[in-house]
Amino acid sequence: MPDQEHNEPISLSRMPCIVVLVTLGVLSTIHLGTFFPDGSLWDWEDGALDRAFLEAGARHVHDPVQLLRARAGFDANDVVERTHELYYQPDIDHLTGRNFLRPPVARSHVVLSSPPDTERTWDPLPAILDFHQQLAARGIRLVVLPVPSKAVFADPSRKPILNEGYREFLDRLRASGAEIHDLVPLYEEMRAAGKRLFLEGDSHWTPEAMARAARAVAATTSVQPPDDPYPVLERQLTASGDLAQLLGRPWKETVRQRMLLSRNDLRWKPDPEAPYLLLGDSFSNIYSLDAMGWGIAAGFAEALSIELRAPVDRISRNADGAFASREELLRNPQRLANKSVVVWQFAMRELSFGDWKVLPLSSPEPSSASRLTDMPEELEGTIARVAPIPSLTRTPYRQAIREVLLENVRSSSGLVPDRVVLLGYAVQNHLPTGMAQWEPGDQVRLRVISWESVEPSKARLHRFALPDDELELLEVPWAWWEPPGK
Repeated sequence: MPDQEHNEPISLSRMPCIVVLVTLGVLSTIHLGTFFPDGSLWDWEDGALDRAFLEAGARHVHDPVQLLRARAGFDANDVVERTHELYYQPDIDHLTGRNFLRPPVARSHVVLSSPPDTERTWDPLPAILDFHQQLAARGIRLVVLPVPSKAVFADPSRKPILNEGYREFLDRLRASGAEIHDLVPLYEEMRAAGKRLFLEGDSHWTPEAMARAARAVAATTSVQPPDDPYPVLERQLTASGDLAQLLGRPWKETVRQRMLLSRNDLRWKPDPEAPYLLLGDSFSNIYSLDAMGWGIAAGFAEALSIELRAPVDRISRNADGAFASREELLRNPQRLANKSVVVWQFAMRELSFGDWKVLPLSSPEPSSASRLTDMPEELEGTIARVAPIPSLTRTPYRQAIREVLLENVRSSSGLVPDRVVLLGYAVQNHLPTGMAQWEPGDQVRLRVISWESVEPSKARLHRFALPDDELELLEVPWAWWEPPGK
């Protein structure tokens, strides 16, 4: 039977012991944070961060304390610093994580567990092959272009670091008759020659690496005789990258780029009548979308146009390269008219984390959905559905758009249908707006214009999209809302 001392209430004299126990508990938690989800131990020795890029089976390369802070919600930056370079954590997780051709499994460790990956279509092959077959039935050639990340080439003394499923992915696509352009060998040669492939404080490629990719793709996909060269304006630009901004650091770097002009010396624009279509994500937008901070008229579509010496059409949207550009194509199926080649560019990490849903192509006729006029319109309605968005404190996107479905709509003209998809900013300057807090059942009254009137400037921004498996929202008019004074 325990003696009286062990049954006494804790006295103030024993408080130091409590402090020690609490401290040990915190240290134990951090210790548990050094385990990977599969139970293996993360190495605390110097150089462990470097080895996490190289060792098969690694899952996390954050400093353990930083990782623990992230899991506790104190730090959602997803940025890793290594030898004066900034890396995007999902890029590393893709390379060192599971074989992306195998089904995701729930993580086993309690401390670092995350919800099972069940809400997305994880296998990229069915979506890519289906898209290839649908385009081939129209006589259109598809070229798949996964763009590798900076982490692939993190160690200059070693071969590129690739997800274990990547080679199988290439082989299976090619065996099925699909065409894929692998940039890894080209970039390996460029790295060996001392060329800089990626920006230091940004997750995207340098203008030179982008231009070399455009040259390689154009050399095998040209569909029309080259015309006279487009006018090109060489310029130098200094800016801060997306990862540096996410860390809040005054980290700037300078690049030289080629700004493309049209043949009448105006700014180049995509040509919907061109036989060549680029579907892309932020890698296509990085030097052409002003909101990204790296200039305009110098992106991947422009680089292709320079190399082809011919017009190019472009549909691109930041992030979600597995499906976003294809969804935009569904809303504008007429863009496939007269096309001969479609280049589908997406970030390589999408192979592990993208939603690879199979999307049917509509007939290449203009959409029959009704639309608002370009004149401002007063609307009142009830929020029926909202696009899900992550818990936001600070995001890697300077601007992001949210889709919201309004029902029981009443308009100042009386001509607007009773259902409208409303789009507006959910993120501005990396921070969530009031629209990010909207919930179903909320009543709203606001002034809108047609989405089509702002689509050229807004459609390429990152977007939180409404789930629409049945594609019913293609027939609902879209409207754009921007708060007064913006």
